[in-house]
Amino acid sequence: MKKIFTLAAVACMAWSVNAQTEVWSVANEDGTLKADYVANPDPDKASVVTFTTTNVTGSHVSGPVAGYKDAEELTDGRLLPDVNNTWGNLNTKALSADGSVAPFYYVQGKGNPVNLDKVTFEQVESNSTASGLIYRAVWDAAYYNPDGTAGLPGNGTYVTVASKVNGSMKVNVWINKGSRDVYVVKGSDAKALALGTEVIAAGYVNGANNDVADDSPLKGYPMFQENIAPKGAEGNDAYVVGAGNQASWVYLTFNAVADETYYIFNKNTQIGFGGIEFTPAGQSGISNIIADETLNPDAPMYNVLGQRVSKEYKGIVIQNGKKFINK
Repeated sequence: MKKIFTLAAVACMAWSVNAQTEVWSVANEDGTLKADYVANPDPDKASVVTFTTTNVTGSHVSGPVAGYKDAEELTDGRLLPDVNNTWGNLNTKALSADGSVAPFYYVQGKGNPVNLDKVTFEQVESNSTASGLIYRAVWDAAYYNPDGTAGLPGNGTYVTVASKVNGSMKVNVWINKGSRDVYVVKGSDAKALALGTEVIAAGYVNGANNDVADDSPLKGYPMFQENIAPKGAEGNDAYVVGAGNQASWVYLTFNAVADETYYIFNKNTQIGFGGIEFTPAGQSGISNIIADETLNPDAPMYNVLGQRVSKEYKGIVIQNGKKFINK
């Protein structure tokens, strides 16, 4: 038996959720890593996990070049690469003691997201060689620049997403501490969207814990923040989530334009990727949402912020991986 509920316009909500929302996660429903995460058997090529929803195509890239091996001589004008195209394990960040807030899953690849064409090699003094000289890689020009002058990364760890239609794109990422710049970049001109205005970061910052009673399951866990401001307004600080001195688990939300490809990555480290949620534009009218009662009726319910709620909770809930209106 199925029930049909009517959902009025909810487009103005911070977290738009309706029957048209499309979701992809690195984790299966049982909390295990998707089988797609297998390294390319050719170590000299990147490992690429591709994913699709009704309107979105995307990729998660790892490797292959993790560095270059110092040497006394260059080979065809370059040093030999140190390659690594493997994937890390599935990481799980608990956000409550009892699972009342759904955990945050993410996976990392290998290698920094750089433009290898801009890596140069310089000869420097060394005590480890007979000649007293050695070649080393110089990476400065290869790292991304928000004005697009360094081009797009073609190596290392990064994510791409593209949609067939306009809509709201939310990308789940883990950012390590250390003032790591995080970028959402348009593929058409290699320029970064502005963090705090064009890209909104919401989520959890390590150490910014819930102010709750000692017996609360949220005690000692990070609190959800709807809009985490960037560290500053200029330079690299304009692309650092929060103070940048703590790890964060965040949702980067931005308006995706049809047929534009967006790149998501950290400047000089491996961003953790958890998945995407896409809501096509114009989905703010009356929608029919179907709740299938053949699914487990006793499965845990969560609200749209991932917080576990009781069966008496009224509003939009997630149960058995489905979103519906609980009346």
